[in-house]
Amino acid sequence: MNINKSSGLILHPTSLPSDYGIGDFGKESYRFIDLLCESKTQVWQVLPLGITDNIEYSPYSSKSSILGNPYIVSLNKLKNNVFTGDELSEIKINNSDKVDYKLVYSNKNNLYKKLSERVNINDQEYRDYIENDLKKQHITFLTLSEVYEGSWNTWSKKYQNYSESLFDEVFSKYLNTFTKNIYLQYEFDNQWQNIKSYANSNNVKILGDIPIYVNHNSADVWLNQHLFDLGDNNEMSFVSGAVPDDFTVEGQVWNTALYKWDNHKEEGYKYWIEKLDYNLKNYDYLRIDHFVGFFQFWAIPKNEPALNGHWRSGPWKTFFDVVSKSIDFNKLLAEDLGVVLQETADVLSNFNIPGMKVLQQRIPNDSKHNEIHPKEWDFNIAAYTGTHDSPTIKQWLKEVDDIQIQFFNQYKASSSLLYESDVWNFISLVWESPCQLAVTTIQDLLELGKEARFNIPGTTENNWVWRLEDLNVLKNITKDLEKLNKSTDRA
Repeated sequence: MNINKSSGLILHPTSLPSDYGIGDFGKESYRFIDLLCESKTQVWQVLPLGITDNIEYSPYSSKSSILGNPYIVSLNKLKNNVFTGDELSEIKINNSDKVDYKLVYSNKNNLYKKLSERVNINDQEYRDYIENDLKKQHITFLTLSEVYEGSWNTWSKKYQNYSESLFDEVFSKYLNTFTKNIYLQYEFDNQWQNIKSYANSNNVKILGDIPIYVNHNSADVWLNQHLFDLGDNNEMSFVSGAVPDDFTVEGQVWNTALYKWDNHKEEGYKYWIEKLDYNLKNYDYLRIDHFVGFFQFWAIPKNEPALNGHWRSGPWKTFFDVVSKSIDFNKLLAEDLGVVLQETADVLSNFNIPGMKVLQQRIPNDSKHNEIHPKEWDFNIAAYTGTHDSPTIKQWLKEVDDIQIQFFNQYKASSSLLYESDVWNFISLVWESPCQLAVTTIQDLLELGKEARFNIPGTTENNWVWRLEDLNVLKNITKDLEKLNKSTDRA
């Protein structure tokens, strides 16, 4: 990444305080940027901002790789104040440390139903907006998915493939729903670009996140069926997941669609170039989740356990050479955790793309090991205390083996910065590393425990719900973080 030695914090906008039960693009987003600026922290890492489903509410499984989540649009910043003060007051929710997605989505949907009566879809700004082909196609899918239940491959045959005539029909037949979706996506884009501009003007860069895979029931698959591994009736025969490892002995089943990489190659990886290009307009840098999937990936027969999966080869031999001609790789970060492959290391080195190291995974649990002290890590690395998938540091310190605590204490003893809190000693080890980017979570800055964990891989309930009740709790910590940034040359 074309960035000087710096630091970053992970916080999804849903975790911010707000009046409506979920963090959004309102005033607290700007306050959080102010806090980053005050602490000399130069990177805000957000998780994917796409539409979630109504079951797991995961930002990593979306109906679209380019559309935004309408439920994190700020209701207080909508164009022309389309909702009255009384309407907004009716859905206000007292701040808490959890997001009740079902309630929040229901409240906002009741408001959004009124948009078609209050928005003129023929206004020039909306007409111009829908001229973008990708937007137009993805919003067509979104509209159909709201009108018809079930996956797209169960819809009437005439709706299973996109065409201009289908767009005309959907636009005419479901104008109210289409109007709502165009308006909310237009507002999402404008509000997010305003936040990004404010961040950049305050010397804060935005690190976005894009999953390597997409939901089967998504605009991406619907529009590009030939690019995905689909079987009879356009169902998935195999699904994505992770091989069993020390952390998940049964492996993981992600249930997202696998690619037909040979077909991508024939088209010059056009789908990926468009997707990366579009997302890089929204972020200064972009983290690609499960980067090793470009090299080899675990294919699991549908409805079977991860243990029954098998390895398949990815497109790495041609993918990076082709895509690098159209995409600025200086803006990419690779989540290369998990399976260690020499090919991955070679590609990251050749294209100068940073990989990741997570300290929780790099503290040995055996006296015989090949780990090195964080002070010996390379510069071209994004170093993390943990990620959104990890335990909090406080939880990790309570649950790990004695031998890992011994190694942690050895690492800590060589640190030039010592705190009374071992959570902050853990953070400091990452900040003192030579890596160009050091990252932790808000939960860890606050020394929170298991109750604040954001996501537990392989589970489907009670994830993505943690939330800050008040940004003021970060005020004192901001000063401590500023000192840490300055003392480790990350300010």
